[in-house]
Amino acid sequence: MLTQNKGLVQNEPSIMEFISDFFKSEKTLYLFAGIIGTASVVLGLLLMMFSVHKVFATTMIVIGLLEMAAMFSTYLKYPKKIEHKISTYQSNRSKFLQAESLATQKALKSFFWLKLIYGIVIVALVVTMSFLASKSILFGIFTALILHLGFAIAIDSFGEKYTDTYLEHLTTALK
Repeated sequence: MLTQNKGLVQNEPSIMEFISDFFKSEKTLYLFAGIIGTASVVLGLLLMMFSVHKVFATTMIVIGLLEMAAMFSTYLKYPKKIEHKISTYQSNRSKFLQAESLATQKALKSFFWLKLIYGIVIVALVVTMSFLASKSILFGIFTALILHLGFAIAIDSFGEKYTDTYLEHLTTALK
């Protein structure tokens, strides 16, 4: 009996470490998305100053600013979310694991649907662009949207991978 309890006590920190590592990686993805927004603004400004593609440049700036606002604000608020989740884990481990497992399953479904929608939008934009003149206003807007949707799919793929591994660990911890 003592050995069994010892095993649980020794196993507990590794579960908590993994949960903390997952939250940190999730926070890092928000930071990365914010950095992409920043790069978009910088690229847009450079194109605005040195290129004739003003609509593309303006769209890159607008999308980048929106992305920066959303992702950096989430990134800055994330430590409170981490603290809350860790305190919930410490106060009621089994309730936390069950709730977190359900939330993680929903997140995985969301990743699938988001990537599917982004892909469909990209295909629709590309097909529409084939009917537009390369110097049209919509061509520049659609090109910027395609770039951002492509980055969003890449970021969501990393998020999905981490979330899937996280769910596996949660499921193992529930057993």
